[in-house]
Amino acid sequence: MADRLLDRLLTPKIVFATLAVIVILASILVPNDEPDEASGTLSSLSYERSGVRGWYEGAQRLGWTVKRRETRLSGALSDSAVYVLLAPEIEPTASEVGALLGAVRRGAGLIVSAERRSPLADSLHLYSDDFQYSGYPVVGGTMPMPRADAAASIAAIDSEVAADTASATGQPADSAGYDPDEPTGDSALVSLDSAVARNEATRDSLARVLRRRARISPTLAAYSYHVHAALTATRPLPRDTVHFLTVVAVSRMIPSVKPAAIGLPFGAGRVVVLADPGIVRNALLDEHRLVVLPQRLLEWSAPAASARVIFDEYHHGLGRHGSMTAAVRRALTDTNVGRAGLQVMLAGLVLLTALGARPIPPRPRMRLERRSPLEHVGALSRAYMQKGATRLAARRLVHGIRRRHGTVARSGDDETWLRRVADRYPALKPNVERLIAATQLPVSPRDFTLLADDIDTIERTLRT
Repeated sequence: MADRLLDRLLTPKIVFATLAVIVILASILVPNDEPDEASGTLSSLSYERSGVRGWYEGAQRLGWTVKRRETRLSGALSDSAVYVLLAPEIEPTASEVGALLGAVRRGAGLIVSAERRSPLADSLHLYSDDFQYSGYPVVGGTMPMPRADAAASIAAIDSEVAADTASATGQPADSAGYDPDEPTGDSALVSLDSAVARNEATRDSLARVLRRRARISPTLAAYSYHVHAALTATRPLPRDTVHFLTVVAVSRMIPSVKPAAIGLPFGAGRVVVLADPGIVRNALLDEHRLVVLPQRLLEWSAPAASARVIFDEYHHGLGRHGSMTAAVRRALTDTNVGRAGLQVMLAGLVLLTALGARPIPPRPRMRLERRSPLEHVGALSRAYMQKGATRLAARRLVHGIRRRHGTVARSGDDETWLRRVADRYPALKPNVERLIAATQLPVSPRDFTLLADDIDTIERTLRT
């Protein structure tokens, strides 16, 4: 019954009707709004809270020439640009890292995140570590300052932007310049040993003491508990390293002061390394104090005020990437051998279509039905009667008796078995002799019908 129900449910009418209902419901219930491209990543195309579209557009409004790169980092890269590569979804290869750092050595700027065991982290000899979901308190730091040859141009651009904003809104714009009261030198850096006693060695108490002793800018202090990782160096940092953000990190229940954002002079260029690249994401740009540092990082790393800011999008999944399907398609369409092979395959399909088509429908296959047991017996009897095969019929009858009553004697042929039956039952001896004679000599049809009485007598005797 269950099989019959399943067969009814799997009929084409029910299956296709169910699929049609599913498609209609999906088209009605699925929302029409499409998600942002590169959603969920630190991409300059994403308006999500985790994207950096706000930083991209903010830099553009402040006068920077910004663009997106959707190709590999290969060849001779420009040394008059700032490259931004944050938390890439596709890890850059060693050759790409070499090309990128080569441009920095010639004077370009670079803002990156150093994920552990990545080629970029290995080249810079530091990596992001000690991730803390609740974030770390910021206890020190230095506000980035632009290069000397670019400071005047940047100040002029800031003044023009402020003047345009004031004329457009009728209100004075917030200054984008530097606050002279903000600490910008190494005096903002603090150490664990000089700031706290051993009995105060916890993260919160250490943070309070360090904030009291260090003169930290409110703009940098606003990043407290927004920084979720710290940097660990595999070799001593250079003396001219600039610490933009310093946090109190906890490793194995032991608090320590670690950098979270640093600047490294690298040849003729500069590199900014962020332990947590999320400090520049869209979610934090709603607060006015958190929009300053990303722009200052651009100014510090830029070789000039006219430098382009290039956001890498290739390693966030955009652009043309290698794939098996694309490689096969290019091999079949862009090469002579591929086009020839494609033509051979199409010709083979045409040949198969021509050979497989049948203008005349094939003859129906002949089906033979098996006879029923009764029909089989009737056919055999007619065949035996036509051929006069009385001996064969008698042997079959004797063999059938022995098959049904074989317990009398199990060894020997059918004739031996019949003689043993006659020895055991003397009254059956005449019947047995007639059966044996019928198996050896032809008999008339009248005598053959009398054998049925002999068989009935033998069977009744053996059953009793």
